[in-house]
Amino acid sequence: MNRRFQVDIFLTIILLLSLIIRVVTALKFPNMFWADEIFQTQEPAHRLAFGHGIVTWEFRDGIRSWVFPGILAVVMGLTAWLGEGSTGYVTGINVFLSLISLSLVVIAFLWGNNIGGRITAVICASISMIWFELIYFSPKAFTEVVATHFLLPGLYLSYQPKYSPSRQRLFLAGCLLGIALALRIHLLPCIALALVYICKTKWRYWLPMLAGITGVFLIFGTVDAFTWTYPFQSFWLNIWVNLVEGRSKLYGVSPWYEYVVFLLKSWSWLFFPMMILVVIGSRRSPILGWLAFIIILSHSLLAHKEYRFIYPAIPMLMILAGLGTAELVINWLPKWLSLRKIAIAVLLSFCLWTSSSVALASRFNLYAPLNFSTFGTNLQATHWTAVSENLLAFQSLSHDKNVCGLGLWGVNWALSGGYTYLHHDVPIFPVEKDGDFEQLNTGFNYVIANRPLPPPYQNYQLQQCWQGTCVYQRPGACDMIPNRDINYVLKQSGN
Repeated sequence: MNRRFQVDIFLTIILLLSLIIRVVTALKFPNMFWADEIFQTQEPAHRLAFGHGIVTWEFRDGIRSWVFPGILAVVMGLTAWLGEGSTGYVTGINVFLSLISLSLVVIAFLWGNNIGGRITAVICASISMIWFELIYFSPKAFTEVVATHFLLPGLYLSYQPKYSPSRQRLFLAGCLLGIALALRIHLLPCIALALVYICKTKWRYWLPMLAGITGVFLIFGTVDAFTWTYPFQSFWLNIWVNLVEGRSKLYGVSPWYEYVVFLLKSWSWLFFPMMILVVIGSRRSPILGWLAFIIILSHSLLAHKEYRFIYPAIPMLMILAGLGTAELVINWLPKWLSLRKIAIAVLLSFCLWTSSSVALASRFNLYAPLNFSTFGTNLQATHWTAVSENLLAFQSLSHDKNVCGLGLWGVNWALSGGYTYLHHDVPIFPVEKDGDFEQLNTGFNYVIANRPLPPPYQNYQLQQCWQGTCVYQRPGACDMIPNRDINYVLKQSGN
């Protein structure tokens, strides 16, 4: 068996395991990290594919590109046959996004192989395979997450210290970096630093890479011209509304050090040994260290902060930690007397990383107070099951042909599955007070509630519950009630 074949076998096995872990986890633990993963991407995609969906202010004002929702709409249309109601295309979206996320595992393997050979490659790829944050976010329809899955391959293709890459390779790298930037314009400082670091004064590098980035931006700008009012509208309006007008501040303002707090919450006391490994790895690949730093720093300057915003830095830190781990293992290799003992050393490091990932995953909750525990005891208090009861309730109704209207009693629309999970083209009514229930109940025959229904409406029969969120049904049809459905309410409130 030649060495090249061995490398391919290792990478193939790791990729297959990575895909299985990601898809099974996504289907086993339906959850919502932030409402944007549905209402900024999958919900407009559902509207494109099936003709109806909740429309938020971003898509009324035209500050979001239709490129990513358009791609998801195609996936939804092609995979709807996989299951009844919303089950089919929700599964399809999870598989599709998980497949794209495998680029991180491939790049971890190739980056490690370039730096330290096969042992380093296997260690880096294995860490990317099993690290809980990469597993959790892989099937998420966040633009920053998907941008990361193009950013890392673009960096790898362009950054080759041992030889000079071809113009075709540099152009492809530019295209990948352009996709990442178009999906997440906030990555501009990172990509600008990468271009300066890689290209320096080499015009032979600059021209094809800038051509690739420009070409992608022209495509996104053209889509804006056809779907909105003018080219690049979603880029300029997004910057204006959120940075100049400060709309993003309405969703929370955090201190400059918030991302360090987030990392401490996520990694607990293991943050410190992991950062030591990152520093060791940065000696072998300083570009990843600088880029991870600039991503965290540039986002720290913005008032509104969410952990997913610095997701692009996480796989970089994991690769660096893998390089650091491999260096510690390899430094001990002269003391090992056989390949068997070398394999044991690599396996031991993999077990340590796996156990750390599982332990931290069991306590993964960035909204909880900062503590330095190692294990969690209640999975229901973590992000793995967040809002799962609402998603399961909506998905269960997508299988029911009798739904003619849906009321939300105590369930916030932003924490629901929207039409992405409901699928039926029926009105959704937010019902906040007893008086609203009295006025609107003839417009819906199903209620999803997380609190008891008002006493006068005992004709609703309990169908099923998931962790306190229940589905109720009443007999009969639905009346048409104009100007009270969810889209009208959101438009009136500016949400």
